[in-house]
Amino acid sequence: MRNLILASSSAYRQQQLASLGYQFRSVSPDIDEHPRPSESPSAIALRVATMKARAVAESFPNCVVIGSDQTGVCNELLLVKPGVFERAQEMLLSFRGRAVCFFSAVSVLDPEGKTLSDVVETEVQFRDFTESEANAYLTLDQPLDCAGAIKSEAHGPLLFESVRSEDPTAIVGLPLIRTAEFLRECGINPLEHVSANTLQSTEGPVPE
Repeated sequence: MRNLILASSSAYRQQQLASLGYQFRSVSPDIDEHPRPSESPSAIALRVATMKARAVAESFPNCVVIGSDQTGVCNELLLVKPGVFERAQEMLLSFRGRAVCFFSAVSVLDPEGKTLSDVVETEVQFRDFTESEANAYLTLDQPLDCAGAIKSEAHGPLLFESVRSEDPTAIVGLPLIRTAEFLRECGINPLEHVSANTLQSTEGPVPE
């Protein structure tokens, strides 16, 4: 497969991409991620994702580069990473009975100069959970480095009422369905590099 780089230092996105069998290296981009005046959450995510990819591509011109970014909004306010438990608790309790929207952007650049980008929206409806439940979740998952203290990979769904998205992976940070589509257009597909021996070794007896 062609050389692939994930322009991110996020362990969550690295785990997502690795879970599908992609071989890649991660490079942290050095860019200004601050939003611009009057910029929509979706536009912020898309612009920053593209900036990340372009910044890394400058140093690795012969590679396919993935940039990704995510913004979250509740009551028209951008979500931030809480950093400390008290701030995370305050944020989380404000979501009770409300919907939070996430905009997960991906931008893929190839060496020929092609750019493939999109934003996937995910709406999370929170149930009216108790303060005790919120504290238990925060203690278990420690989501202090997640926007809005929302971490869907572990105990977060216990606070959810529903999740609506065309890509269930997008809420983690990297929309894998769209990413895989873009990478196939760039000639990268892990399913085309599975050998016959590997397939045979995974075949077991049919359960009775």
